[in-house]
Amino acid sequence: MEVVPISQFSRPIIVISKCLGFAACRYDGQIVSSPFVESMKPFVEFIDTCPECEIGLGVPREPIIIVLDGEKRLVQPASGLDLTEQMIEFAHSYLEELADFDGFILKSKSPSCGIGTTKVFSDVNAYFDSDEWFSRNENGFFADAIFEEFWHLPIVDEFGMSDTMIRDHFLTRIFTLASFRDFWNSKSIDSLLEFHTRNKLLFMAYNKELMTIMGNIVANHGGLKVDDVYEQYLQFLLELLSSPARSSSTINAMMHAFGYFSRNLSARDKFLFLNKLQAYREDSSVLFELRELLRSRVEQFKIEYLYSQTLFSPYPSEISDSF
Repeated sequence: MEVVPISQFSRPIIVISKCLGFAACRYDGQIVSSPFVESMKPFVEFIDTCPECEIGLGVPREPIIIVLDGEKRLVQPASGLDLTEQMIEFAHSYLEELADFDGFILKSKSPSCGIGTTKVFSDVNAYFDSDEWFSRNENGFFADAIFEEFWHLPIVDEFGMSDTMIRDHFLTRIFTLASFRDFWNSKSIDSLLEFHTRNKLLFMAYNKELMTIMGNIVANHGGLKVDDVYEQYLQFLLELLSSPARSSSTINAMMHAFGYFSRNLSARDKFLFLNKLQAYREDSSVLFELRELLRSRVEQFKIEYLYSQTLFSPYPSEISDSF
């Protein structure tokens, strides 16, 4: 049987702040240069939006701020406009109309899109004194609506994507969810079994207990309808991917893979691999070297089961290589 590695990734659909490389729509008429977004464009379908433009604010425009004086409000100090209801109405109507998508990338510090990074002012007048803002930050209004409706999906801002491990977790989640969506379209238990099998080591790295539960769901001993099986499986998949994989679990999954070809390695090669695992325990960024090392061994020994495992390539390497 010819062994064909999985090099074709499903295409995630991501809702993104339009100013992150799509249009010069910031309040000051600028666009935000975003290398990570550029690297993702060949592999991701983006749905870009600017909530502030969508509620009728022009480009450029007077800044808007979040005021917390008993209630959370969105106001434009220069004009005195209170835009709270307009933004809330837009956010919920926009999100209700979205169909299939896999996550969000939002602009940090924005009064509409910020994720816990947006300054909050005690009143409108405080805006004119740069020292007069609360010591804590808030979500923007559009981000609030996203967390209310889609808290279970990957949500990150461009600051988060600059962190190696946050970026890795986000990319792993969106490409896994996109793949699941494509498999679901087949309406087949056999397809779900294939999805679970090729992701088994990745899921083991995230949460072995949930991986086992998901395997039992695929077995469908209760004879449920296909859509019901997929729905049940999805709930556990979202839970499994909700937190980053622990290093201890990842090491267990990699040791499991290592066992398939360790007998073919020299003592020196085994020693080098185990040393690399130890380095990973102390530095999480070594994960990428471990993946590459295992991927090269899988290709060398042409082990069919491992060839299809997403643990070694959970998303296109071209994205991570661009940073």
